[in-house]
Amino acid sequence: MLIQRLLTKQQQKLTELTAQSQLQQQLLLIRKQQLSAAALGFIGSTPGLMLSFCAGCLFQMRHNSAVKMMRSLVGFRWITRLIG
Repeated sequence: MLIQRLLTKQQQKLTELTAQSQLQQQLLLIRKQQLSAAALGFIGSTPGLMLSFCAGCLFQMRHNSAVKMMRSLVGFRWITRLIG
């Protein structure tokens, strides 16, 4: 009798955790889709295109000493502030 009660409690807990896990997976999938849509929207926007163009120009000039100095001074902290 006691073993049967413990087994039913464990099965109930397992069922509850399974449902909770499925809900979390659905929420993660929805959040991933939202981030993907936002990223695609940003890439096609004017600021996104400007950022892409500037990054391409800086990549071509990556061996220039002035660009190296600016990159070492500023770094990519501004990107984390822009995204976050």
